[in-house]
Amino acid sequence: MKYMGSAGDYRVDRPGRLVTRAARLAPDLKWQFIGAIAVASVATLVRLVGPLIIRGGIDDGITEGDKRTIIVAAAIYVGLLVVQYFASAAAQWSVAIVGERYLVRLRSVVFGRLLRLDMGFYSRSKSGVLVSRMTSDIESLQEFASDGAVLALTNLLTVVGVAFALVLVDWQMAFTVFAVVFVLAGVTVLFQRQARRAYDQVREQIGSVLATLQEGITGVRVVQAFTQEDAQASTFGRVNERYFEANMAAARAISWYFPVVAFLRIIALAAALGIGASRVLNGTMTIGTLVAFLLYLDWFFQPIINLSNVYNLLQSALAAIAKLFELMDEKVVVDDKQGAFDLSEPVSGSVALETVSFSYEPNTMVLDAVSVIVGAGERVAIVGETGSGKSTIAKLIMRFYDPESGVVAIDGNDLRDITERSRTGALALIPQDGFLFAGTLRDNIAYADPGAPDEAVWNVLRAMGIDHWVRSLPEGLDTEVRERGGRFSAGERQLVALARAFLSDPSIIVLDEATSNLDPETEIQVEGALRVLLAGRTSVVIAHRLRSAERADRVIMVDGGRIIAEGTHSELVESSPRYKELVEVWQRGAK
Repeated sequence: MKYMGSAGDYRVDRPGRLVTRAARLAPDLKWQFIGAIAVASVATLVRLVGPLIIRGGIDDGITEGDKRTIIVAAAIYVGLLVVQYFASAAAQWSVAIVGERYLVRLRSVVFGRLLRLDMGFYSRSKSGVLVSRMTSDIESLQEFASDGAVLALTNLLTVVGVAFALVLVDWQMAFTVFAVVFVLAGVTVLFQRQARRAYDQVREQIGSVLATLQEGITGVRVVQAFTQEDAQASTFGRVNERYFEANMAAARAISWYFPVVAFLRIIALAAALGIGASRVLNGTMTIGTLVAFLLYLDWFFQPIINLSNVYNLLQSALAAIAKLFELMDEKVVVDDKQGAFDLSEPVSGSVALETVSFSYEPNTMVLDAVSVIVGAGERVAIVGETGSGKSTIAKLIMRFYDPESGVVAIDGNDLRDITERSRTGALALIPQDGFLFAGTLRDNIAYADPGAPDEAVWNVLRAMGIDHWVRSLPEGLDTEVRERGGRFSAGERQLVALARAFLSDPSIIVLDEATSNLDPETEIQVEGALRVLLAGRTSVVIAHRLRSAERADRVIMVDGGRIIAEGTHSELVESSPRYKELVEVWQRGAK
């Protein structure tokens, strides 16, 4: 199995498909959305009646000198304005509620999808780009939901309603004006195509900006240590310039389109005024009708201008949701298959790799027909040079990836046949750097079992001999660890990671040399906790130092994706020149 990219084809040039799929994410909001459209339609309809009332007031009141008709027309018009105000406010509120609820759903769906994607996806994806999808892209959708959606809905309804009203008032002059509208429609199509491409690039480039920014900030120590501030700033500057160019492409589309719309509006109004005035003079049209027609005509172009103004928000939102759908279309490679079953209890903890081959990229084999058997309760150290494939073995045992060929099994059961819940209950990973989540110490220790009582947590801490350390903290288990465990040292974070694994009570521990980055004093404390954790459990240790290999029941040496030596530490020192050479390197490094 090759861990390459895959994504959907939800491009911005297919807005209908985007909108249709977006609607399927929240079918329960359908009636609320219909309700919002109904309220907005009422507000639009009430507004459209206004010019007809004005026409009656002019023709039947002012022209005839009937004060009562003028007063009644004015009163009705004021009443319509009041109704329009409340209906517009209700429409604004209704659309905002639907939009915000939809975004809550969308965030949860996308984040849930991200958590399900395999390590292959994360190895080829920049974290900054993923953060951009969940921040910048969602913000674009939120901006449209809060500002653009109501404008788009009300103005679209207004354009349709005014078109009917123009025909109703005077169909001959209406069709004359519509000739200008056809020109405007053609111009709008050209604008949409140009703007669509531009905003797609804007969404793409903002991801690159955030990725470069995050990389520079995260690696600031390295940047400063090698005095590469100027070079890093230059790299960011190039990415930032491409983002600027994408925005300017959108700005160029806007800069020519709006003046054209304004120009066509003036032409249409001038034509209507000229034609209408001549008809008033020859008696084929009343003054009230001309005033109503001109009001409708102005209302016809103003919503089009408003729609053009909101079009950039719409295009940005469509580009954003297209990017989010690409994430959601990423295939979940490692997942429960149909018919998956739970491991039989109790889990003995034997692990086997049977002629396993694996590659991250095509034609680049990382493991080639590797076979390893780890007996229940056995401690096996896997050693080898950097890039030899030893860490990949650990990832396959954890089922972060599936092998391209061969089988990885627990208690004789292929991992692909076992449910995720059962597999994760039997396995625990302890990385080199114990990762802690923002929250309390209790939250991190009980991460795999949030409902664990404090008594169970303290029992684990006592068994590992670190309960005194936790009691010495000002808030004990309620101590805030801060982001990534920044409140604690590397050794303390590792102790918490060990306690977390102990509380989950796995049968198999995969250990990526938990003591390799610690000072001697802390290392002794962590090794003591490890002895308690590993007692009676199967453990696979990715060893980076001599002591880990010496303490293992068996050592497996990997080189170039193949097993080249296997046995106890002392046996391999005698029988394997490559292993003896590695031991000598370790010994020199320890001096």
